[in-house]
Amino acid sequence: MKNIFKGIRKSIKTELIKKKRSGIFTLSIIFGVIVPLVSLIFQIIAQIKGIRRPLGIPVNFYLEKITINLNPFCSVFLPLLMVYSASKIAQIDHKNKGWHLMETLPTTKFSVYFSKYSILLTSNLIAIVFFLFFTIIFGFVESLIFEIPSDKILNFPFIAFIEIGFRLFLVSLCISAIQYGLSVLISSFIWPIIIGFMTMLIPSLLMEYNIVLNWLPYQFLRQIAVYPTGSDFGYWFTYSELLSVLYTIVALYVGFNWYRFKVFLNAFLTSKKRFFKSIGVVGISVIAIGYTLKPKTSNIHDKTIIQGTISSDKNIHNVYIFDGTVGDTLAKIPVIDQQFKYQFSENIAPDNYTIQFDNYARKLLFFGERDSLNLSFKLFKTKQSLEVKGTRAAENIQKNNYRIYNGLSDDLENNYNIDDADFYMREIYFDWQYHMSKINNIRTVDNIIPKNDYIARVTKLTSLIFLNYWNSFKKKREALYPDKIYVVNNQMKKLEESVSLKDETLLSDPSYLKYILEFTIKEDLREVSQNQKYFSAIEKMESGLFKDRLLFRQLNKSLYESTEVTVRDSLMQQYLTSITKDSYKKLLQKKYKNYNRLSKGVRAPDFIAYDADGKNYTLDSFKGKLVLIDCWASWCGPCKREDPYFQRKSLVYNNKPIQFISMNSDRKKKDWLVDINGKGKSILQLRPQDLKKFKEAFAVNSIPRFILIDAEGNLLNSKFVRPSSNVFDELLNINFK
Repeated sequence: MKNIFKGIRKSIKTELIKKKRSGIFTLSIIFGVIVPLVSLIFQIIAQIKGIRRPLGIPVNFYLEKITINLNPFCSVFLPLLMVYSASKIAQIDHKNKGWHLMETLPTTKFSVYFSKYSILLTSNLIAIVFFLFFTIIFGFVESLIFEIPSDKILNFPFIAFIEIGFRLFLVSLCISAIQYGLSVLISSFIWPIIIGFMTMLIPSLLMEYNIVLNWLPYQFLRQIAVYPTGSDFGYWFTYSELLSVLYTIVALYVGFNWYRFKVFLNAFLTSKKRFFKSIGVVGISVIAIGYTLKPKTSNIHDKTIIQGTISSDKNIHNVYIFDGTVGDTLAKIPVIDQQFKYQFSENIAPDNYTIQFDNYARKLLFFGERDSLNLSFKLFKTKQSLEVKGTRAAENIQKNNYRIYNGLSDDLENNYNIDDADFYMREIYFDWQYHMSKINNIRTVDNIIPKNDYIARVTKLTSLIFLNYWNSFKKKREALYPDKIYVVNNQMKKLEESVSLKDETLLSDPSYLKYILEFTIKEDLREVSQNQKYFSAIEKMESGLFKDRLLFRQLNKSLYESTEVTVRDSLMQQYLTSITKDSYKKLLQKKYKNYNRLSKGVRAPDFIAYDADGKNYTLDSFKGKLVLIDCWASWCGPCKREDPYFQRKSLVYNNKPIQFISMNSDRKKKDWLVDINGKGKSILQLRPQDLKKFKEAFAVNSIPRFILIDAEGNLLNSKFVRPSSNVFDELLNINFK
């Protein structure tokens, strides 16, 4: 062993002499510095142009810098350096016939091969160290030159940087070993570069189609860029880095022996000893790689527990969890010292549930019975995030939320090729199969995938999207070409059979609800309203939870959309008794009373509100004018997006008998005063004396919310359209006398 290291050390000295004029180490320095340098230049330009990003969630300044810089470094510069350097190192001896003269040198082939590989690793290490170092240096320079926003934390995360560098180096072992082996075996300088460059592009090209080859070594660098903080469990490296080490062993073993014996057959097959040794090394490595690549699912727990922490510039007092199907409150969890915890006593079916943080934010959360979730919710100004760990981490990865993009909806909307049924059957089936194949791409940084119940749900909902396309085509086809017959092929029949018409677990999804209702009324040719057809079809269903949920959704929708008390009364009398579940009845009765209390023509709740100077206003202060109230808060992103529209509309209707009011709902008066500073006078900026009472009176459960009141103080619409809507002017002008 001592002689081996001595031989490698001697060979490394020789290689360093050869590499003096190759420029490899210089290139490593350049590639390490270039990304942080360009990032600094862009920041300087942004500062000169006065570009400012809005304040948001506090993040570590240096960790944010490394996160931004990692993407170009991992996607382009580091892999390009490894591809070029490997070919350059090997080519020096190819060019000088050095590989053929190795037999005459007073050293072993092992020393020669691994000394060159060591030089390559040194090149990688130089690039990584310079990249990390200059990210820190240029970040520090930026902090000295410019004022750093208050949402940036300037503490230096030393351990995080070391961990990122360690992970980058582990992955570089693998890619360098593969490229080095290719470069030694292929005497051409350009071909190993072309092969490496094309392989390097594969992850980027496939990403456009949402295809992730998590076994591909060049994908591992991208994993570091996407997940710079590494494992969810706090490990120093993830399965990608472990795979890199295993790939390195195989690549170095195969590459060295192939180089050593020159011919593949001589290296691995001619001698029995070499054959079995090769089988042993490669076989064990392949088994280890297969085990590491095998996706895992989280273990179940004894109880269903939701717990977490909150970081916010708001005082959040309660966390609510609502049923995804009917919106019933399943839990109200008090927040104590920025933490919350709740254990469910009843069975929880796997489904999407809504988690709400007071009235500030609502998020979808997938979980079920015997799940344990650990949540981290952050809300600062208008920026918010929810990180989910625990048994349903994979199901709730925000960046992996499943989406479907295709041109079918545009084709149908524009009535393109409606006469060609074969075209739609072919396109719908092809896109369906394509998106079905992508479902299994969802996984965490630790190679944990969703459980079967979630996969089954997403599979059904994916099929449902294409079923709705198919049904839309059939309706258009029947309307445009009623006499033109077509034959439904077996592929479309397979699609139609893929989703059950009585799946209770899918009723929380609006697309499934639409599909069921459309299917139930397809034979109903009566000239009555669509809602009436829906109710008739639901009434005919067999009693049970499925019918209860469907009827609840439809009845609640109709109650919400109705503006007359008499219409709501009639709906409740006709259909409430058909619901067998008592909790659903009670919830509907509560909603019914709330809707009626805020119906058109009912006296609007009075309020006392004050302006920035402390002057008080009541509803009677605006008697003789229409009143349009915008309920908003400084932390609300959608509110901010509506504000310019509301401002413009107030100027358009400046000569009309209407008062535009912005009613603030910030918990802190200071936030309101800062936000309205410098705003025009066309909108009256007010704040309720009793914020809780105002919200309860007008049932303001989410914002932005617009309330229209007539000149006599009666409600016209407690949920008026947003000013950005195309029908805003039309609906508003109806109310001017």
